Amino acid sequence: MRVGLVRTRLLVGAAMAIAMTVHGVAHAELADEAEQASPADAEDTGEIVVTAEKRETTLQKAPLAITALSPAALDQSNINQLIDMNGFVPGLTVANSGSFVRVVSIRGIGYEASDNLSAQPGTSFHVDGVYIASPYALQQDFLDLQRLEVLRGPQGTVFGQAATGGILNAITVKPTTTDVEGSGEVELGNYNFVRATGTLNVPISDTLAIRGAIQRYKRDGYAQQTGLGAPYGLDDADRISGKATLLWTPTDNFSAQLTAQYFEADEHGAAQKNVNDPDPDPRRISQDYPNQYRLKFFLTYADLRYDFGFATLKSLTSYQRTRNYNQIDVDRLDYKTLGYYDNQPYWNNSVNAISQEFNLSSNGNSRLSYILGAYFLYQKLGQDILEYVGTDQNPTYNLTLPLTFANFPYNLNYALNSSQKRYSYAGFAQAKYELTDRVSATLGLRYNHDKFDSSNSTLFNIYAPTVYASTSENALTGKAEIDFQVTNTNMLYASVSRGFKPGGVSNNSTPLLVPLTYESEKVWAYELGSKNRFFGGKATLNAAAFFYDYRNLQYQMEDPVPYQGGVANVPKTRIWGAEAEGSVQVTPSLTFDGNVTYLDGELIGDYITLDPSRAHQATLDAAALGFGPFDAYTINLRATQVRNTNGNKPPKLPKWQGTIGATHMLQLGSFGSLRTHAEVIYRGKFQYRIFNDGARDIVPHYTQVNANITLKPANSRFTLALTATNLFDEDGIASRYSNPFGSFTTSDMYIPPRQVIGSIKYEF
Repeated sequence: MRVGLVRTRLLVGAAMAIAMTVHGVAHAELADEAEQASPADAEDTGEIVVTAEKRETTLQKAPLAITALSPAALDQSNINQLIDMNGFVPGLTVANSGSFVRVVSIRGIGYEASDNLSAQPGTSFHVDGVYIASPYALQQDFLDLQRLEVLRGPQGTVFGQAATGGILNAITVKPTTTDVEGSGEVELGNYNFVRATGTLNVPISDTLAIRGAIQRYKRDGYAQQTGLGAPYGLDDADRISGKATLLWTPTDNFSAQLTAQYFEADEHGAAQKNVNDPDPDPRRISQDYPNQYRLKFFLTYADLRYDFGFATLKSLTSYQRTRNYNQIDVDRLDYKTLGYYDNQPYWNNSVNAISQEFNLSSNGNSRLSYILGAYFLYQKLGQDILEYVGTDQNPTYNLTLPLTFANFPYNLNYALNSSQKRYSYAGFAQAKYELTDRVSATLGLRYNHDKFDSSNSTLFNIYAPTVYASTSENALTGKAEIDFQVTNTNMLYASVSRGFKPGGVSNNSTPLLVPLTYESEKVWAYELGSKNRFFGGKATLNAAAFFYDYRNLQYQMEDPVPYQGGVANVPKTRIWGAEAEGSVQVTPSLTFDGNVTYLDGELIGDYITLDPSRAHQATLDAAALGFGPFDAYTINLRATQVRNTNGNKPPKLPKWQGTIGATHMLQLGSFGSLRTHAEVIYRGKFQYRIFNDGARDIVPHYTQVNANITLKPANSRFTLALTATNLFDEDGIASRYSNPFGSFTTSDMYIPPRQVIGSIKYEF
């Protein structure tokens, strides 16, 4: 406790020091500040251009909380995918649900119903503006990025239905018709780490160009599964990524871009260590059934634009296909020698999606700017689960269909076949008007219509027929914002926005208490913020404070009937907090940067729900008396294991988190330049479920230290780098997960151990 408190105070103190340093001499500098750059001349002034709300602007002029991470920032911290981003963006927490779903939370709004196929994430991920419909696809590696933008808070106007928490938008590098250019990079490290990346841009003519990128990434597992006799690594990597983009610009006012990208992973899967694992080593997992994980993701999209002069019309069409195959040791212990096992030979998921967006955005620098558009999304989702529980030491997993009571395998525990379709339609408009030279107001509205059809069959319909259900709902969301340019480089803004995430149908067939359908989430968000540049651009400080009125939080609810859980809604939640991020160039060669976030919240009002951990214990108690899981005694006993969530902390809400970094540039004369960077990341503890069930539900804090050295030889196309992440080999717990089905196993997933990676890159 004392060490954590000291770390927290150091982190907060450093962030405050950045702020005080900036403010201390700000007023003396204001008269000499140059006006902030527009997107057109941002490159000349060092400003960062962002797409923000589907319109290009500079980072410091965007009146909302947004962070942009460059490829260099991602590389120096070995950030390969979303799970690696903890600590680098204010308010962002990324955890695992099971071994194959990323739970991305921004300011406490995320994805608490990730085990249900129909539930949508609250924080949505986009590639070049295309919404990635499958949460399983969030495990893909970043490839050929220009930048990664993170927008915090509900995006209820120009972005889609599920953006109640925020948006992550990966902006990729576009082809160019000017030059042949590209790069090749090879990285080697411990755990037999090998990654090779190549990019190539080829102008075919003065109006046509193609760009491609490919990456091969392979690494041994960070953890060893010990219950199989032979070594079996978990948390391994075996992935391939590819992307190709064709750009055609036949005239000055028309462009067409066609992109296709593919990602495949074929691995043993995540290391999930049972909290009751007798082996104290966090990197040794006592499991007796081999985990397997495979993901295939394909995305293609066409971006067509026509410039009318006064406005630009854009069409964005996409198709995506996701297939996820899993084999899981559910109990996550070496129980087989004791004559017990709980295994899933498969848990397979499929998502197909088609989307179409048209939008018209104004051009020029008039007082009025606007964007209006229409959006359509179709998703087809499928899920198949098969689970066996038994006591034989050499189990068989035979199954003959059609299943009858006569040929029912004694060890068949659960089976689910689910097929679902979602149709989403939306129209939106947002306008910004400059009331004066320094005051602007923004108003946006979006109308959503969502229709959802579902069929769920459990245990091959032997106990009950397939259940069909549908939902249909309309929602009006939007945003109102006003900003005041106090000086040319200091801005204040205030906003109120409304976010919406649709409801759906639970993956069950015959629940006793869990509703068959669940309601949509809604959030009213109120935010005050400030964007500042000082000392001629040598220092920045951006800060925001916010309050969320959050209704109908979707979460995974347990049912008295085993395996019939689903999604329900916590009626009322409040979340509030503040964040700051900034940088100071102390000398021409030394820069400090950092961010800090404070978050808090509460579940409001009496809400009585069944706690899965207590219900599972009741099942065990009933079994000790000779009752089966579906006996009336067991069901009645499970039904009494309730908790009142009133006053509990919302999940995935660390009170304190942030990063402190320092970068030094050393000129080596004729030898080139040496860049060194070091950073300390702190993520505070948080509750990982709404139940706040004592120590079981608390994910502890951790501190991580990373370092990077990059050598750029003079007059050379080569770059050499050495990166060390988790320098002190901290066994930090990244996330905790309780399987809501079967054995209700609670397991920890750890941050990667110390990694040392050397790289050589050639650019031409």
